[in-house]
Amino acid sequence: MTFLVRQAFSKAFGCSPDDLDMHVVYDVSHNIAKVEEHVVDGQQKSLLVHRKGSTRAFPPHHPLIPVDYQFTGQPVLIGGTMGTCSYVLTGTDKVRT
Repeated sequence: MTFLVRQAFSKAFGCSPDDLDMHVVYDVSHNIAKVEEHVVDGQQKSLLVHRKGSTRAFPPHHPLIPVDYQFTGQPVLIGGTMGTCSYVLTGTDKVRT
């Protein structure tokens, strides 16, 4: 989809997507399954976790988030509808408790 948007803007403005400075700011899948470590009944376990329509929200300084987000926390996008707001949030340390 990003490719098609870039091509449409390129055609409309008569210059390349690079000239338009059209870079992806944040990309996250909304339907994934990953092996994750979680504590279950007091024991650490490797689990296959499927998040349909949601993503993890790591807090600032978490080792699994990219350097760009180390000071703010992992971005979380909550899309709205035509009649409701959308939100950009970040993970916090409070979620660990």
